Amino acid sequence: MSRRFRLRRLSRDRRGVAATEFALWMVLFFVTMLAALDIGTFSIERARLAQAMSSASIAAFKSRDAVNFTALPGYLRAAANVTTPGALTVTIGCNGGQNNCVNTARTCSCLTASATLVPAGSCGAPCGSGASANSQSGYYLKMTASYPFRPALLPRGLLGNGVVSQGTTVRLQ
Repeated sequence: MSRRFRLRRLSRDRRGVAATEFALWMVLFFVTMLAALDIGTFSIERARLAQAMSSASIAAFKSRDAVNFTALPGYLRAAANVTTPGALTVTIGCNGGQNNCVNTARTCSCLTASATLVPAGSCGAPCGSGASANSQSGYYLKMTASYPFRPALLPRGLLGNGVVSQGTTVRLQ
């Protein structure tokens, strides 16, 4: 048989075409499914952390006169179900500071429209310009929590730069 005859015969042979097409479509299907799983897992993790943050802020508000600020990170870790030591980074601060929360001799601040805190004269006093309308000064607790997220397929830049994070501000006084 000549080479030309064999090539022509091979080009007409349709055996295995379905298997080849199936294999190509399955690769596309699995890549799509991995991407969907990455997005879904990231969304679930973010929702879990948001729920934990909500629980911690409610616990702080309920005990607003005597908040156990050192126990809040542990409470947040337990609520988020993050058991790996050091995986969840929690920062707590009051009135725009960090690790400065107290239960006595509190100084108050006003929350501005741009979500920043500015010092105020006394607690309960009306806030001046730049603050939300009809707002009064108070003692604000700010909590943020984050931990790394490793997607299976998608680049980290598409999913929060590889970090699941949430934050909240609670008025305690």
